[in-house]
Amino acid sequence: MKKIAIIGASEGQLLLVRKAKELGLYTICFAWEKGAVCKDECDKFFPISIFDTDKIVAQCKQLKVDGVVSIASEETAKVVSIVADKLGLKCTSPEVMKKIQNKKITRELTNSVAGLSCPKVWSINELDSVTYPCVVKPITGSAKRGVSFCESSDQLMTAINYAKASNDEILIEEYISGKEFSVECLSYNGEHQVAQISRKINTGFPHFVEMEVHQPALISAELKNKIETVVSDILKSVDYSNGASHVEVKYDKDKLYLIEINPRGAGDRTADTLVSLSTDCDFLAEVINIAMDNFKFKEIHNVAYSGILFLSKQSSYLQKYYDKSYDWILERYRWNDELHESTTNYERDGYIIYKSLNPINI
Repeated sequence: MKKIAIIGASEGQLLLVRKAKELGLYTICFAWEKGAVCKDECDKFFPISIFDTDKIVAQCKQLKVDGVVSIASEETAKVVSIVADKLGLKCTSPEVMKKIQNKKITRELTNSVAGLSCPKVWSINELDSVTYPCVVKPITGSAKRGVSFCESSDQLMTAINYAKASNDEILIEEYISGKEFSVECLSYNGEHQVAQISRKINTGFPHFVEMEVHQPALISAELKNKIETVVSDILKSVDYSNGASHVEVKYDKDKLYLIEINPRGAGDRTADTLVSLSTDCDFLAEVINIAMDNFKFKEIHNVAYSGILFLSKQSSYLQKYYDKSYDWILERYRWNDELHESTTNYERDGYIIYKSLNPINI
């Protein structure tokens, strides 16, 4: 039986463990024991910190694993790269991963991509030349942590200090309005395929917390083709070679802008659940196939509409959908009775996952 190492054992990796077992693989999880919900479902569990890569590599060598994988986590994606690279298994190299996770470097590497427009960017030493509105963000990180919108110089230092609480290095960018899209991709040996394009709805300024994800995005065939071409070229420009990726773009006044590249499948159930609901692509299975060096590109078709809606004070209108059953709701959960203001993607009070043969109007 072939063996796959899964980095992390939290709830975010649970569907991946189940999919690997469904594919007939022997599953081995590495993580701290606290919060390791995968411990009872994987075939072998090692209570090792995911950051102790030497110990993980040693165990993987002893067990002769055939692939290393994770989903929807920035931290585990870095570890997958380090471990798989040391084992000579399929991955994107740690050097490339490090570049991709730095928003400033990705800006520099993608500036020449045809069809991609670039927002103005300022460093901390160019505050006098900043124009407004702008967005301040940490140079690394995800989930909208440390991100702020500024309409004037009076707000700039507050935003800079907020961003620095997440990372000392920051990026100041021209604010781009328009529609935001999330593009889920599969990459293998340097070739890239868009599995799905999602329309994303956020809270807007000041922190742009994601509240809705809808698949497929309701866009023209022309825009769909443009996004697919440009995103593929973006991934080539940063030398991403193997695995899932999640590229965020904005479209405004016939121009396409890169927001960020994430060298992993999207979180918030987008990659591990929604893609497989809205298309005929078993996204988790394909991510595993890439890691096992057993992947084949195939045409992907939309088969339904799916999405996730997050509950918080900003989306209190969703409370009515918790009162009775709806045939389009597949899953819903609420962990707080009282609704809270969301300032990051980690601060929400519940969610609803849906699937329908027609677009849903909320």
